[in-house]
Amino acid sequence: MHYLILENEQIEELTYNVVGFLWDNGNEVSIQKRYTNNDKYSLEADCIVSLENKCFSMDNLAKSKLFLRFCSDGVYSNAIPSPYRIFEYKILNKHTLAAFFSWCKKLNLFEGK
Repeated sequence: MHYLILENEQIEELTYNVVGFLWDNGNEVSIQKRYTNNDKYSLEADCIVSLENKCFSMDNLAKSKLFLRFCSDGVYSNAIPSPYRIFEYKILNKHTLAAFFSWCKKLNLFEGK
């Protein structure tokens, strides 16, 4: 799968932890600062990934693409109809990302082909 990661300079280290996890699991990864519906990387991407250090909101979501949004209160996706919280935590940090990655590995999620 090809993931487009939207870079967040405020939580850059966490962004690169997500990039590393997806890459290490055999996926293609592109990184850019902004999302537009018609740029090269967004057209090629199967999923748009973003990290926010605030609670989930519908603002600036990729409505036509699969998305994965890491927020301060959990991980959200539209893989299930409507944005749905697929993983809950109280704060976005290295520890909660490690717990999410462990959960993903147990369920064989995000493994590339």
